[in-house]
Amino acid sequence: MIDLTGQKFGRLTVIRKAHRKIDHHVAWVCQCVCGNKIETPTGSLRSGYTKSCGCLRRENSSKLRRVNLLGKRFGRLLVIEEEPSKVGDHIVFWKCQCDCGNIVLHSTNRLTSGNTKSCGCFKNDILKKLNDNNAKDGTMLNQITDTRKINKNNKSGIRGVSWCSSRSKWEAKITFKQKTIHLGRFDNKRDAINARKKAEEKYFHPILEKFR
Repeated sequence: MIDLTGQKFGRLTVIRKAHRKIDHHVAWVCQCVCGNKIETPTGSLRSGYTKSCGCLRRENSSKLRRVNLLGKRFGRLLVIEEEPSKVGDHIVFWKCQCDCGNIVLHSTNRLTSGNTKSCGCFKNDILKKLNDNNAKDGTMLNQITDTRKINKNNKSGIRGVSWCSSRSKWEAKITFKQKTIHLGRFDNKRDAINARKKAEEKYFHPILEKFR
């Protein structure tokens, strides 16, 4: 066994061998420069994995908190106040006021990475503009993102899938570029639903992906 007594590892000075082992490994009692004492195994000290009692990590985390975003603007968002974090000191949240008037909370990383530029109104404005201009060769985005309740007469529970009583079949269809595309008639409702889902992936998803 190598005697580490008196040796220094980062902020730690080895005082003596610990009375107990940690995970079946020899451990050492160490004094940190901050005054705290800890016990840690030989491997953690010699590999550099443990350099303090934990105060070094806390200090590095606190440096993140010193990034002051107060008064800074990110797209439509103006940072107006720091919000106490509920998930630890390593994540800082900021209260932001959007140009539209809404107040939202975002983390330092989300703001500085450029992933967030508004409360969500920016995306909505783009969708509205595209809809107003009859976007994508006549495909209205409010049609493919329609979240209204399905008609109570719809027995399938799925938009675009209905029961044809005259033929005793399930019918599937989809509207794209202001045209109704018939996807077929099916004996099984599940087959009709699958046909509708595949059509949505083919026609709708390429457009929606650009706004996610």
